[in-house]
Amino acid sequence: MVHAKRVGYWWSEKKSQKINVAELARHFMENGYEFTLIDLDSDLELQGPFDAIIHKLSDAMCKVDRDEVASRQVKSFEQYVKQHPEVIIIDSLDNVRKVLDRYRQYKIIENSELAIEDNVFTPTFVEMTSTDVVENLNKMKMANVKFPFVCKPILAHGTKYAHKMSIIFNESGLQDINPPCVAQTFINHNARLFKLFIIKDKYFVIERPSIKNFKPNYTYETVHFDSHDISKPYSSSALTELDEEDVMTLNMVEPNKKRLDRIVKVITKELGLFLLGIDVIIENETGRYAIIDMNSFPGYDGVDNFLELYCNIVIEEIEAAQRRMSTSSSNSTNSNQSCLEKRNQMDQNGGLEDISDISLNVINGDSTKNNDSQPNAVYSPNDFDSGIDTSDSCDEQPLKSDLMHDDA
Repeated sequence: MVHAKRVGYWWSEKKSQKINVAELARHFMENGYEFTLIDLDSDLELQGPFDAIIHKLSDAMCKVDRDEVASRQVKSFEQYVKQHPEVIIIDSLDNVRKVLDRYRQYKIIENSELAIEDNVFTPTFVEMTSTDVVENLNKMKMANVKFPFVCKPILAHGTKYAHKMSIIFNESGLQDINPPCVAQTFINHNARLFKLFIIKDKYFVIERPSIKNFKPNYTYETVHFDSHDISKPYSSSALTELDEEDVMTLNMVEPNKKRLDRIVKVITKELGLFLLGIDVIIENETGRYAIIDMNSFPGYDGVDNFLELYCNIVIEEIEAAQRRMSTSSSNSTNSNQSCLEKRNQMDQNGGLEDISDISLNVINGDSTKNNDSQPNAVYSPNDFDSGIDTSDSCDEQPLKSDLMHDDA
């Protein structure tokens, strides 16, 4: 029996207020797909089957250590995904985890191909886990973090404080930090932020307001701000208004497309996310591009056709997986037929007598060869070897059904 084509979704009520779910459902229905909200507190087996599930579970994922409900929901979801590798998941939870922790984000950038290029960087940073001023000064020195620096919560999602930040200008300001946090050297950038909204292999550049320029001044008091409020499209704040001196000497540098292309290519390769936001600023003094934040499934404010694009990439992934399974099934059938013919020929010649057992083991995925691939990887024929040396390789064939890698 062929099941109904169905795409499940889950995100918070807050996210639902920003996404026009009815319009998104219409796009899926026009393509023959039922679009249904999943209940993470109920058995997902009874709600499926699904061709794909799209989600924003990042907030719940950040709460698993302190919230029983969130922990249960995430575990239930992961168990379902493990049992159903054929279901397309956008995005893979393992890949989403890479951007939940800001310190981990910056380390990924620091260790990427971008680190060896002259014009792209992440400002120097260090993790702070205590309020000990001497300890934190030593950490700053070791990591080359300078005053002023931006103090950011370590978690980029999951709490109302995730976007509550501060600019620390001096040693006394270190008493204002709220660990665990990341201290990142502040870069003057003429109050211009460029948000890169990525949707699989496309991205959009949206300019937003940002923090004005600051000179080193050891008499300034700590400045507190909410990064969400500061960077709203029509934000009006004294913190985003350049000083008159900066206005008089303003040199407006527009982002270079090739440079942004490179950033998107490298970061998406590192993270494996289809839905991603990257915050980029351009340093005044050098013109270098600084990556200062990343997040999964951003708001896409300013991307007018986001819902249509979102629907399209989900359907593309479903259809690509179906083509792979169809090709695999066809190859398996042809290989089995070839092996059957070879066996009949061998039987007539008094050759190998028990080849049927070998073929059966491979079709069922019961190979004795150790396989170190990830659970949801696509397995190639070479991954399954009976251990018997046969020149025709009839015992080396793909699984009956390919397993789709969620973050491919």
